[in-house]
Amino acid sequence: MDTISYETLDKIGFDGYLQLRNAPEKVLQFGEGNFLRAFVDRYFDLASEKCGWTGKVVMVQPIDGAYAFADGINEQDCLYTVLMRGKQDGQTIDEARVVSSCSRCLNPYRHADYEAMMQVATSDDLEIIVSNTTEAGIAYDPACKATDEPPASFPAKLAQVLHARWAAGKPGVIVLACELIDHNGEELLRIMKQYVVDWGWEQAFVDWLEGDCTICTTLVDTIVPGRIRDAGEAAKVAERLGYEDPFLTVREPFQMWGIQGDEELAERLPFVKAGLPGVFVTPDVTPYKKRKVRILNGAHTGFVPGSWVAGFGIVRDCMHDETIRGFMDKMLANEVIPTLAADLDEQDCKRFAEAVGNRFDNPFIDHQLLSICLNSTAKWRARDLPTLKDYVAMTGELPRCLATSLATLISFYTQETEGREADGLHLRRAIDGASYVAQDDAFVLDFYEQHAADGDEALVREVLSCEQMWGEDLTEVAGLEKFVRDALAIVRADGAKAAFAAALA
Repeated sequence: MDTISYETLDKIGFDGYLQLRNAPEKVLQFGEGNFLRAFVDRYFDLASEKCGWTGKVVMVQPIDGAYAFADGINEQDCLYTVLMRGKQDGQTIDEARVVSSCSRCLNPYRHADYEAMMQVATSDDLEIIVSNTTEAGIAYDPACKATDEPPASFPAKLAQVLHARWAAGKPGVIVLACELIDHNGEELLRIMKQYVVDWGWEQAFVDWLEGDCTICTTLVDTIVPGRIRDAGEAAKVAERLGYEDPFLTVREPFQMWGIQGDEELAERLPFVKAGLPGVFVTPDVTPYKKRKVRILNGAHTGFVPGSWVAGFGIVRDCMHDETIRGFMDKMLANEVIPTLAADLDEQDCKRFAEAVGNRFDNPFIDHQLLSICLNSTAKWRARDLPTLKDYVAMTGELPRCLATSLATLISFYTQETEGREADGLHLRRAIDGASYVAQDDAFVLDFYEQHAADGDEALVREVLSCEQMWGEDLTEVAGLEKFVRDALAIVRADGAKAAFAAALA
């Protein structure tokens, strides 16, 4: 079977949308991973189809070495398939789209490609720069030099690119940073300005960055599992499509891209102007980050450790269990969403929570509970503790589901799982190459080892009063210590599901 290319698509009589092949290159993209291709480049592709925007994306490979992504995707004309799979509005979705928004991929560690990148940077066509270089990508590296071809760090690369554009007398561009850190655009600008100081560049360039360029903070949210790992399933998909595609990527239907800016920015972004679902411009993305963390991430951390203790293995199975699904739904509806009303529309939060349920019930993704349980202590502190405190301040009462989730979290580190033989305590450490189940910060694992012989009353007191874990003494929250102790007793006697059920009573 032939690999996807314009020639192959013509041969099989492909009748889907294909963007004009020789459209001007309007986007420079740092990163070419599954997320950017399935999310950002798909948005550009849809904008071209829906509102007639004509522009291509030039991808830039972020690392050198044996990594040969650029060569591979260029061989197939930078065409690839996005398979959207999951649930939306209660319906199962399984749709394929050929994305034709990309023109080429450059490896800037090759001199010719580095020169090509700088030519794109100074072209009259360039309008937008996009990045997703992982959470570690927006970081300052003092070793980077202005003369490096290219510099190692992404902010240094971008500073070099934009300085060349400024020196050429070209207009500013929109920069959309998609890295998963708070205030990503602001942090990117801050680091670039540090390089200006390091490299002795002109203040006029800084003025151009701040006045002519629009460097946006953004918030992205979608799950992109990537390639199909099962060979049999991959073969079936290829047969269905009529071609092989080594760069096919799978994503879920849910999508959200919040971009911090004004109405003028919204008019300049083709995928916003086209009214595509899930993308919007807002004066402040912070409330939407709060919504995501407290509803989506908070739900995960709220039910997953206890569900593992109860013998479950993947998220989808939890959504088919009446008790666990009921526990999550009640936690979100009665405890989490009411605390968000000051910053966000309540109905919007309810719709988001409903979408979360669909996402967790994705029939195509086997999301392992243990992978979610990584560093659960810090996650509970960041995602669930703020809601618990806000609920107490708002109502004067304890949120039963959130408090129960703390008890099941403690049980995750100190109790054998139900229905699993020879699993032992979750606290198994990585000693002499042996693996362990509970993976967390060293001080958390050390803490539970030190208190392994404690009775539950003493254990709960020690956990809640550990300020290193929570940043404060949680025994000072009225009634919390007793509630957690009682809920943990239910877990010990009757199992984690019984504790979830008690919270529903």
